Amino acid sequence: MDRVRVLFLPGVDEGNTNAQSLNVREVALRLDAALIESTLWYEDKPDPRLRDKPGIRLLKLQARGKSQRILREMLAGYDIISYVDFSPASYLFLHLPRLLRRNVKAVLHAEAPATQLVNPSRTLRFLFHGIYPRCDVYTGITDFVARDLQKNIGKRASLILPVGVDTKFFCPPAKRANPSPVVLFAGTLIERKGPQYVVEAAAQFPDVTFRLVGAGRQGFENVLRQRITKLDLKNVVLHGPKSQLQMLDIMRSSDIFLLASRLEGIPKVTLEAAATGLPCVVFRDYETPSVVDQITGYQVGTIDEMMKALERLTSDRSLRERMGAAARTHVQQFDWDVVGRIWQNAYLEIAAADGGEDDWSTK
Repeated sequence: MDRVRVLFLPGVDEGNTNAQSLNVREVALRLDAALIESTLWYEDKPDPRLRDKPGIRLLKLQARGKSQRILREMLAGYDIISYVDFSPASYLFLHLPRLLRRNVKAVLHAEAPATQLVNPSRTLRFLFHGIYPRCDVYTGITDFVARDLQKNIGKRASLILPVGVDTKFFCPPAKRANPSPVVLFAGTLIERKGPQYVVEAAAQFPDVTFRLVGAGRQGFENVLRQRITKLDLKNVVLHGPKSQLQMLDIMRSSDIFLLASRLEGIPKVTLEAAATGLPCVVFRDYETPSVVDQITGYQVGTIDEMMKALERLTSDRSLRERMGAAARTHVQQFDWDVVGRIWQNAYLEIAAADGGEDDWSTK
């Protein structure tokens, strides 16, 4: 049997910390080279782990003519185009006659509810509506996201493809010995992610240290700083963006992970936090399987419930330790070695299906 040829659209540059880029690299590294050949883009320096790896082709994308180059590659006889994005190249490809696209399957991986597309530009809205309905295969990162896909887009996810975590890299410290609890938030500093509620929690728990890690966007970090100054908070630290290695150190020196966002799929940071032995507090709105309520942390419904969960965890070291240990055990099922096999089987199944726009998206 010929190898299945997969073209991944996200770039895999070494310094790219975009979640899809990180996911693509981990998946490609774990695909059986005898069964699947992966083609990956980079612009400057690719992740060094991908170089000279059997079954992986690296293509350099020049600064000029990107859309034309990507479109030309999309027409180069692949079996699967993975991680279809909202780009001009994807739009042009999906509007070509099926005869020109041949049997390639364009796969859209839904990783969050559709409502996460907040205040899109006119161009993004145009691309979204021109691309989303025309893909051949749809997958959901969780059952919740799959249901949202059916409800809001009218497309049924054929497969559930979760993301994973490297549990060998993200691992707990030998002991956590902070004299007072440290609560960690990690994510883009924008209103939708809820860092403002972390600041409010810091005001309610003055003896607890709150650390916020992430890049600011649209000046929202300045809003946070102004609020911190107004409340005269001495227990909040804004760290800015950090590398994965730096995040590992920060997680290992924290005691609780708090994500105040109401709109996610499986937040990768909750998998990473769980792998380092941190109990997590998240909102139940998106039903993430990365946190088991009252076992590995808490899934809450309101800000008041969030504060009560923090109160329980910050006041009880033994509870933190039990939940952190349970989180480490639970997250083993999301190890990339396990998840990679799920993706491999899915790609083989997709490639073997007859036709292009078949009943994958409607069954």
